[in-house]
Order: sequence, then C-alpha cells, then structure tokens
Amino acid sequence: MSPTAMTSADTTPVTPEESADPAGVPALPADLRILHVLTGTDGVVEEVAALAVARHLQAGYKVAVASDRRTFSALDLPVDDPRLVHLDIDVKTGPRPGDPGRAYALHRYYRHIDVVHAHGLHASAIAGLAMTGLPESLRPALVATVGRFQPRSPFAAADARVVARTAAVVLGTTEPVVEHFAEDVPVVSRARLLNPDVRTVYEPVRSRAQIREALGVRAGTFLVAVPLELVDHPALTTALEAAVRLSEHRPDRRWATVFTGAGRLRSVIASEFVPRRADIILADVVATVDVVAGSDIVVAGDRMSAIGPEGVMQLARPAIHLGAPRGARAWGDSAVHVDTDDTDGLLAAIAHLSDSPAARGASAIAAKRRVIDISGHGYLAGELLDVYAADALPNRR
Repeated sequence: MSPTAMTSADTTPVTPEESADPAGVPALPADLRILHVLTGTDGVVEEVAALAVARHLQAGYKVAVASDRRTFSALDLPVDDPRLVHLDIDVKTGPRPGDPGRAYALHRYYRHIDVVHAHGLHASAIAGLAMTGLPESLRPALVATVGRFQPRSPFAAADARVVARTAAVVLGTTEPVVEHFAEDVPVVSRARLLNPDVRTVYEPVRSRAQIREALGVRAGTFLVAVPLELVDHPALTTALEAAVRLSEHRPDRRWATVFTGAGRLRSVIASEFVPRRADIILADVVATVDVVAGSDIVVAGDRMSAIGPEGVMQLARPAIHLGAPRGARAWGDSAVHVDTDDTDGLLAAIAHLSDSPAARGASAIAAKRRVIDISGHGYLAGELLDVYAADALPNRR
C-alpha cells in the first residue's frame, strides 16, 4: 500500500493548536489519517507501537500520536518531522477518574482520522469510548492491540467489553487473547511481537527425575498432573473419578495421578483417597510448576491453582481441558477438550495421549507456540498498513 493511499505528498507542518473549525474543535492536517494511542513505551505491546510509528513515518505517512508528553519523548521519534503530530492526552494503563475527559479529547479528533490504532487493553477501551456520539460516517476504524489480561478482573472485563463492541480489528499477543474476542470482533488475529508477552516465566526448580523421585513415582509410571482448584466443583469430581478408575480402564500401564491444587477439599483427598490409593498423590501447592513440568499429561480446567492455562502451555505439556466450551477456547487445538462431567471421555483422552508419543509432542509444541511464538523482525510498516486498509476500514463499527 502506498503512502498516497491515505495521505498526500504535502508535508507542511500543521499542529492542532494552529487550526480549528468554527466550533472550536481542534483540526488535524487534512491528509493525516492514522492516530496511535499509547500509554507507555516499556511493555511488549508498546515497544512494537514505537517501531510501527517510526516505520510509518519512514514510509511517508503523516501520523498522530496521542499520549502524555513523557511517553512521547521516550519514543525517540524525529519530533521535527512535519509528518508527526503529538496530541497531549494523558491515557494511562489502568482506569483513572479522568478517563471520560480523555475519551472526549480523542473524540474531538476522530472526524479527521481514518484509523485509530490503540496499544494496550485500557488504551483500546478509551479509544473505543471516544466513538460515543459520533455518526457512523465519521467514526474511524479502531485497531486494538491487546496483551494478556485477567478476564475475571472487573476493570479488565469492562475494558474488554468496550473493545469487543467498538473495535474493527483486535491483534492479540497470545492465542487466548485472540480467542477471547473471536466471536465479537470482525477481524481477530495474532499480533507480531519483538518479545513474547510473558509476565511470569514458569521454570521448574527440580528436574523431571527429581520431582518423580520426590513424589515416590517409580520408573515407567505414567504421571498425570491435575492442578485443578480443590473445591467442590464438577471438574474436580470428574477428575477424581477418572483417577480412581484409570488403573482398571488401562491395567496395562502403571499410573499416578497427582493433585496439586489449593482448596478446602485438600483434607478430604488427603484422608479419603491418598491412604487407600497408591496411584493417587497429593502434592504441595508450591510444587505445582514442578509437578506439571514433570508430568506426561496435564488435566487442566477452568478453575486451577498456582498456574493457569498459559502457564501450562508455557511449560509445553500435552493437556486435556476439562471444562466448559468457552474455557476451551483458550487452548485452541493444543489440547483435547472434554466436557466437565464426562468421566469416560476424560479416561479415553488420557488413554489416547498415553498411547501416542507423537500426539503428546504435537500438543506440547502447539501449546508453547500459543503463548511464546514471536516475530524476530516485529511489525513492518506495510504489514500494519495492509491490516488498516484490508481489515479495519471495511469493518469499522
């Protein structure tokens, strides 16, 4: 896509303060069509944003950046470039009392913009709120790059709902983020990153042999890790029933099922199951990462302790997701999905993976790529511009 597709060749510098329409609304250069909204420069999302802005300028585009002054200075952009406009709007990474005012400040510029690219969940939510009150014909297309977030957080959930309602394109830093928006946003795909979006690096303290020795698991035993939260919920009931039946279901193998979760039912498992079953083990919660890393199969679910879906994927373990269809979306094709109360299905899935080293290896590799896969070169300006032109503009909302 050429620079003239969105801008003209004129590079006469015009700042918002130098021109305004009769109603007092700040005006941008007539050929400036791309606005980036940034909250900082340090994260994996923001470092790609800085590269994108620089390459858009190099490609001959006029670009506006909405951020606070400190963030704009840290971008290390050519501030004397007449194609670059800074809008001093103090958007932060999390909710602030002044967010409605920040959204309104963006709103006043939107009639001059074709594409708004917001970097980060909260920046994207503010950019989405700024659409409020604009006629459909004047709304820019919103591209939102969204990093990892906790859907259970009320603030993050509220931001995500705004993004789902207003974005034309969501670029997610991990596959679980992509899956979260897949049903609600017209175009959802994986964002390219310079570094993976990993907040916690999960690394076992002990080797596979050491953790098995600590658990008392003999050589040749097939180890199934169950990091489910140990509270009264259907997935735990199904996992316990499967653990009890596993040796009878497949008597040709030696099995050990290790529960690692926290919860009030730890004492029940310790007193009612462990003393009677040599193949059921209760490990300390603090050993969860080691147990998962040393396992042959992980039975995961929608409620886990000490580790989440992305942690299991990061450790590259073959997994079975035991839970609701919506929770299964985070795993994609990297895990076998079994309904919460389907004990026979869980036993069949464990047996299938135990019989197929190739299936276990493929599952492990696919899982790790869902959270670790990165692009060594980051965004090329042309790639993002193609996203704007081919995906965002036709799907503006």
